[in-house]
Amino acid sequence: MWIVTPAAAGALSDCSERAANAVNTKSADARLLSSEALVRWQGGQIRLRGEGTDLERKKDLWDKCFALAVDGRVIVSGATLVPHSARLLRFPVLQVLSWRGRDESLEFELTPAFPADKSTVPVQEWLSRMAELR
Repeated sequence: MWIVTPAAAGALSDCSERAANAVNTKSADARLLSSEALVRWQGGQIRLRGEGTDLERKKDLWDKCFALAVDGRVIVSGATLVPHSARLLRFPVLQVLSWRGRDESLEFELTPAFPADKSTVPVQEWLSRMAELR
């Protein structure tokens, strides 16, 4: 999973495209998540190993862009938020449920929009995309 700096602080409207492009072009704006993490979505989950031993700082996890890639191909990208955010986003959102403390993995919930019932992605398309993460 990649965390990508938004174009401007808190400007998340272009996160889906920005994150996918940053990963595909290996931009310096994209950094690989260093902590272990669990990403859940309706009907599935994936555990990420993490690429380092540094603890993620909570301010580095939300109001950012993200991209989940498998074998170098971006499967889903969007924005990261805390669950109690007041934002309305009609593209994929990775909700930060917990951030890592000692001996704890990060936990995220992946939804097709925020809130999930505002999604513009058809349910079958979303489930098909998520199946690629397993």
